[in-house]
Amino acid sequence: MCRLLAHASPTPVTTREVIGDASCHEWQRLGRLHTDGWGTAWLDGDEVRRYRDAARGLDNPDLTDALGDTPSRARLTHLRLATEGFATRVQNTHPFRVGDIVLAHNGSVTPYARLREKVTDAELARVGGETDTAVVFALILRRHEAGEPLFDAVTATVSELRGEFPTSALNLLVLSPDELIAVHANEGAPIPHELFEESGLGDDLPAGHVDHYYQLSWRRSEDGSIAVTSSGLTGDGWNRMAPETAVRVDLSTLQVDRRELLGASLAA
Repeated sequence: MCRLLAHASPTPVTTREVIGDASCHEWQRLGRLHTDGWGTAWLDGDEVRRYRDAARGLDNPDLTDALGDTPSRARLTHLRLATEGFATRVQNTHPFRVGDIVLAHNGSVTPYARLREKVTDAELARVGGETDTAVVFALILRRHEAGEPLFDAVTATVSELRGEFPTSALNLLVLSPDELIAVHANEGAPIPHELFEESGLGDDLPAGHVDHYYQLSWRRSEDGSIAVTSSGLTGDGWNRMAPETAVRVDLSTLQVDRRELLGASLAA
C-alpha cells in the first residue's frame, strides 16, 4: 500500500510547479505513514530515468529535490508502505523498470502464491524484486512484447487480475517516453485500517485515508498540465477519478483517452 503522484506537461516543469509548494510539502509528509522507501522516474529528453531509495521519504532531501528542482515533461513519484511479507529493500522499491517502461503500484494482490504461479522465474528476475507488483509488471510486459499497445496490455492485465483476485487493489502509474497511464481499480479491496492504527499517528493520519484510501484524483492546469495523485492531498481543483477506469495521456499532445476496464475506450 503506497502513495502515487505524477504529472505530465507541455514543457519541462517540476511537480512543484504543477501542484504548488503546499501540495508538494503535504504529499511528502505522507511519508510519516508510508515509511518503507520512495522512488521516482522522469523523462530526461526522450529517455526515462529512475531513482529509488529504501529509506523513508518524509525528511529526505533527495525527494524534496525530485519534486521541486528537476524539471521534466513527465514524472511519477512513489511512497512505499510495504505489504506484509515483502522486505524493505531497494529491489522491492517502486518504480520498477524494464527498458524504457516504469511502473508504480498502490495496493496488493493476494494470495501472492497463486499470483506468483502466473510468471516464470526469468520473467520475474527481469523485473527485479519479489513483490506482487513485480509479478503484475511482468504480466503487462508479456502482453506488450507480444504486440499489444502498452495501454491495452495494462488494462487487459488489470481486468484479468481483478476478475481472478476480486479483493485486489491495482492503482497503477505507468510511464514510457510516449505516454503516462493511470489505473484506478480497487472496488472491494479492504482498507488497511490495522496499519493505520499501528502507525500511532492518531489525529495526524493523512486526509482521506480512513474512507478513501485507494482514491485517485486528477486535475488539469491552465497550461494543459495534468497531475494525478492518491488520497492524502487537500485543496481545490482535484477531481476524483472514476472507479475501475484507466486513462492514457499522450505526452506529445496531452490528449487524454479514458477507458472502462471492462468496456470500450472513450475519447476525452
